[in-house]
Formats: sequence, structure tokens, C-alpha cells
Amino acid sequence: MRGMKALVCPQCGALNRPTWEFCARCNEALESAITVEEPGGPTMAEEESEPSAGPANAIALAGILALVIVGAAAWRTLARNPSGAPGASIFTIGTEPAELPTPAPPAQPGARDHADGRRALNAGDLEAAVARLAAAVAANPTNAEYRNVYAHALWRSGDREAALAAHAEAARLDPRLQMQYARALDVAGRSADAVAQYELVLEKNPQAATVREDLGRLLFRSGDYRGAAANLQVAVQARPDDPVLRQELAYSLDQAGDRTQAAAMYRQVLDKAPAAAVSRGLLAERLAEQGKREEAVALLLEGLKARPDSPLLQRQMGAVLERSGRPQDAAAAYRAYAGLAPDAPDAQELLARAARLEAATPSPDGGRR
Repeated sequence: MRGMKALVCPQCGALNRPTWEFCARCNEALESAITVEEPGGPTMAEEESEPSAGPANAIALAGILALVIVGAAAWRTLARNPSGAPGASIFTIGTEPAELPTPAPPAQPGARDHADGRRALNAGDLEAAVARLAAAVAANPTNAEYRNVYAHALWRSGDREAALAAHAEAARLDPRLQMQYARALDVAGRSADAVAQYELVLEKNPQAATVREDLGRLLFRSGDYRGAAANLQVAVQARPDDPVLRQELAYSLDQAGDRTQAAAMYRQVLDKAPAAAVSRGLLAERLAEQGKREEAVALLLEGLKARPDSPLLQRQMGAVLERSGRPQDAAAAYRAYAGLAPDAPDAQELLARAARLEAATPSPDGGRR
């Protein structure tokens, strides 16, 4: 029997059906979720496609169930009176309480509309999804999950203001959904509101690395580089082996004017990820500014040895070589850059610069090239 396929939510780890786009537990998007297969049991598709019992099967099932019930009652009677004394019969009803299954909790108001709306959302039928989820919210206005999924449907349908209002109400009903509201505000361009929402989340959990990471990036885009660095520092402490996060912290420090600490952070990135061209190029720039141009050239040559096809490293090499008084080598690096990235906005400008450097370089006989 095949295993049951499921999507693992990247946020809370819950298992979801392969066709779902949002987690059934936390409503996080499942775009980056991985598919797993658990041993035993039918697949999700088999579960959903199994035919229901027809009239003939229902009659047969009822007959079998009756025999099981009578047999179980007879066994309990014989167990209490194995000698078959007068007054006892195999049809005597037992006096113990019946072992009944725990009844399922009653369905919440709007549950059917919510389930149908969610299926429509996963199927891409946004009009039906919005309509059914709106009905679910109307039937159960205090259910945070219903509002959150409704917000996702509104967002995907293009009604962002209504989506933000639904996200806000969902977050009010369940503070665990504040993070999703903050992200929606950020994507909608309402940076100040997003920052305020992130800060509300951090009041409850100041060390939340994901919140600090998102807030740090938002502050960086807003030009608050020191605020970005402070938040990204907390995120790096929680995930010290993440070179991308460390590079973002280094760049925030760089933009904030803390060049020394930024250079140290770039080195830490390269220790963990030697192929990180951005950190290598920026560290070379910091070294060149400090007058350590030969060290900067060596750093770039090391990177180009491993990645000769890196336009970024070739461009940075040209800049450092030009400032080091090596115009011919700088021109060659600029030409290599333009060859690797011919459609880059500055490709033609640097080709022209290379030509000027070559023209200004004295020839071996003392003239100009």
C-alpha cells in the first residue's frame, strides 16, 4: 500500500494535502513547503476518490453490524454466567455501560462555507472563494482562522484594502496572526504601520528571529540602517550559520557608516561561504579605501580563480586596479565585465572607460596607445 503524500508547513510543521496553498493549522503559505510520504495508508488522492457505499453495500454493512452487536452481547452474558444458569440467556442484554466512541464536537457555524471556500481558493476560483469565505466569516465573526483565510482570498483577488482589514481583525482575534498582518502591510507599502505591527509582536517575544529579520529588512529599505543592523544582529545570533543573513547585517552596518565592523562581518561571511561574491567585492572596496589595495586585489583574484565568470568581481577588480595605478589591467577587467554582463546598465559606460584608460596609457616607446 502506498504512503500518504502531504505538504509539510514551513512555519509550524503541520501536514497538509498536496493541493492546498495555505496551512490548515497556521494559514502560512505553502509555496516553499516540501512533499513527504508517510509509510502505510492510502494517498491523499485515494482518500478523496474512494467511492461511497451504494444501497446494496449499505444493506450488507447493516447486517454485519447487527451480527457483531448480537455476538458481542452474547459474549458479555456468557462471560458473566458461564454455567448457563436459569434466567440467563445468550440474548440477555448486558448491564455494563456500552463502549461508545467519543462523539465528535459539533461543527462550528460557517464550517461548511469555510471548507468550500478554502477548496475554491486552492483551486484558483477566487470569486467563489471570496463569496464562500465571506459567508463563513458572517456566520462565525469571532473565528480568527476564517478571517485569516478570507484575507488571503481577498488579497489574491486584488482587493488589498479589504484584505488588510481582514488581516487586522484576524490579528486582533488571535495575536499569533500579527506576523501575517505585518507582512501584508509591508508588501502593501505601508511601512510605518508594518513597523508598528512588528514591534507589537516583539513586545511578546523580543528574541523572535524571523520577526527581527523581516523588520530589519523593512528598516533597511526605509533607510534606517542602524535600526536594520540592530534587528538583524538578533537574527544572526539566532542563526549564526546563515551567510545570507550575516551578509545583510554587514551591508546594513556598511550603510550605517560602521565600516570596520562591516569589514569584519564580510570576512565572517567569506569564512562560511567563500563563493559569496557580494561580500567579497564589498570587503575589497573597504580594503581599498583603507589603502590596502594589494590585499584587495589578492582577495578579488582569489574569488575570480574560483568564479571567473562573476561580473561583480570583474567590475570591482577594475575599480580597485584603476585606483592602484594599473590602467591597462583595469581596462581588461572592465572589458571582461562587459563581456559577462553585456546588458548591464553600465556595460557600455565601462567599455568606454576601458577605451579611455587604454588610450591614456603610455606605449613602451613613450607615446600613447
